[in-house]
Amino acid sequence: MVLADSDMSDFALNFAEMGMDNAHSRLIILRLTKLACRKTGIDTRGKRLSVEALAVEKGCYLLVTVKRVARRYRLKRGGGVCFSFEGCSEFLGAVEAAYRSGFMCAKNAAYVRGGVYYLLFGYPALPKALRGLLSEFGTLTGGALKCAQIREHANELCPRKAISVIGERIV
Repeated sequence: MVLADSDMSDFALNFAEMGMDNAHSRLIILRLTKLACRKTGIDTRGKRLSVEALAVEKGCYLLVTVKRVARRYRLKRGGGVCFSFEGCSEFLGAVEAAYRSGFMCAKNAAYVRGGVYYLLFGYPALPKALRGLLSEFGTLTGGALKCAQIREHANELCPRKAISVIGERIV
């Protein structure tokens, strides 16, 4: 958008004083930006606008840039716990030990990625006995964020009740 000297005087704008900290110039710039976007058909809903004023000999240019607002994703409440195991034998040993100890929780799943096996639990915390038992075979790798990352990028072995389903076949 181009503002000539006559436009600048009509709107009582001074280039040296233009800015978002000046209430008058901010009001004029916002109105002109809305008008220009409406006339050109630029959709500004859900987007950020960046307005720059560039001085020229007889007036100024208003450069309007439309930026898309990045979408945010939120994890569901409830958290999660993730254990990783370096090999198949450690993974199966942990599942067998948990199954024999009677830990039949419903919200757990098994995944594999790059030779590393994962047990994911959909609870914010695990009983100390189960946590200790799993720590003998593998390592605690993270919480809800790590669980979401594993679910997205790893291969699913067992979607629900992994300890029960895999444990029944081992024992």
